[in-house]
Amino acid sequence: MAARSAQFVNRMGQFPGPKKFKQYIVCHVILGIVLFLVYYRVNGGIIPFFLINKIPLLKIGPGTPTLYYFTNAENDGVNIKWFHGANSRLTLRKAMKGDAQMVEADVMLQGQGTDKQSLEPIMAKLPDTTSDINLEEWLALFVTTKKKGFKLDFQSTDAVEITLEKLKAVKHKLQVPVWLHANIIKGPLGHEPRVDGIRFIKHVQRLFPECTLSLGWTTGTHTDLSQKGYTWNMTLDMYHFVHAHEIEPPIVFTVRASLIRNSVPQLKWLTDNTRGSILVYQPEEDKQHVNKELMHIAYRFDPATSFWDISNPDLDEYLNKNRHLSKNELDPLVHMRDNVAFRPMQWLKMGLHVQQHSVLGSEEALVLTSKAVFVLTKGKYRPSPHNILHGRVMFINRKNRPVEQGETGLNIVVRSSKYNDFEHINGIFCFLGMDGQMKVDSRGITPPIKKGHQRFSLSSTDCYGFSVSDAGHEIIFTVDILNDCETFQSVKRERGKHAILRVPVPRDIGDEMHPFIVKLEDSNRYAVIDELHLEYNPKRQPVNVKMS
Repeated sequence: MAARSAQFVNRMGQFPGPKKFKQYIVCHVILGIVLFLVYYRVNGGIIPFFLINKIPLLKIGPGTPTLYYFTNAENDGVNIKWFHGANSRLTLRKAMKGDAQMVEADVMLQGQGTDKQSLEPIMAKLPDTTSDINLEEWLALFVTTKKKGFKLDFQSTDAVEITLEKLKAVKHKLQVPVWLHANIIKGPLGHEPRVDGIRFIKHVQRLFPECTLSLGWTTGTHTDLSQKGYTWNMTLDMYHFVHAHEIEPPIVFTVRASLIRNSVPQLKWLTDNTRGSILVYQPEEDKQHVNKELMHIAYRFDPATSFWDISNPDLDEYLNKNRHLSKNELDPLVHMRDNVAFRPMQWLKMGLHVQQHSVLGSEEALVLTSKAVFVLTKGKYRPSPHNILHGRVMFINRKNRPVEQGETGLNIVVRSSKYNDFEHINGIFCFLGMDGQMKVDSRGITPPIKKGHQRFSLSSTDCYGFSVSDAGHEIIFTVDILNDCETFQSVKRERGKHAILRVPVPRDIGDEMHPFIVKLEDSNRYAVIDELHLEYNPKRQPVNVKMS
């Protein structure tokens, strides 16, 4: 034991004294700092250079998501400020000195559309065809900054390829978010697009794929925009364009503030089905009072998926003040719609899941495009006069096909016990036909019910409300003929022309619990169902509900 103690004392004696020990530590700290600075300088950052290109979140460049790049935005698009129309040296200098994180400018060819047109991209917007700054001079300022990203708005197809080639030449120097925008689809009151969408996206994917892609619709102005908006056909055009070209996020859809009043369900459906975001912009020429409309967007869209380019200072201040209190600033019709809108969490998709784009649901609407797929309620319900399924459907002829008598339309099915195969569903079918027929019939159940049939007036807009009640002893099927399904005001439905069909149900069929099923009878039309909810009277005996 004494020998071990002596060895321990000898080892302790080998350590330097207090003064030498401090010198030893200081030298190693200084050496470590020097080595770190050399490494940082050579590597260009703390993260090893070879890892930066392998870990997507570490890539800082044109394709970096805007809210990820500007960390002070706190993952909220309202905190991203925009400078619009930096198309001259003066406005660009003003933009670079200002507090906006994103700078927008328009790009076209010198002399666009005139006999003096050249191959030089310049910063200008029609009707201007000349500018005091070209694209290369404009880009030079963003090569040397890390404080501001930019958005290029293409004004012509001719300018796309050569602009992207010049952009690609400085790509390795750009360390800021880059948005590339084009209006590729004809929108409300809009002209035919000046940019060919197919050529635009193919050039972007080939020359500059690492960016935020911004797509929009051409629009126009009018003294009365109360009935105008981005229609279901317009949003479906955009949806199919995105999927046809396999466009992945980040993708943003740009819309005008003055046209969103009648478009929130359509736009929310579009972003839900493309994993996209929305940019609401207000050009200086728009003088409409759109406070409620902005709050509707703020209420429906997550802060991380909505951007705002608002030119009116008072409106911008209102938006910033109320963005996260939007529920208190809403039009009462928004709350009315909340009570009747389609809720995807309450429904299941069934049928051929390989049938792409056949059932397109979101928090705002359900779009059915094929008879091979259908939806049914997660809950199962016993026949009762207290249960009524309400809905609203608009039929859209996207495929330019004729109406098949007794086939083209929507079926609501009750009392079904077999629904694994879309071609052999049994139950009681309530058919709303585009030929003006409503029918109640049974398939695959015994005893069969007595068929019911009635005609109704066709809607000029192919828009109908419907309700189905399985009261036990009878089916009550109602169809409302509507003149409007797309304006914001249409949620306040007034009872007009309607047809009611009552069909008795034999007692022998039984009263087991079954789901409600909604499906297309054929694939000649798209069915846009933006209202679909089950109503029951809670003051009466509770409905026995079993989750499937």
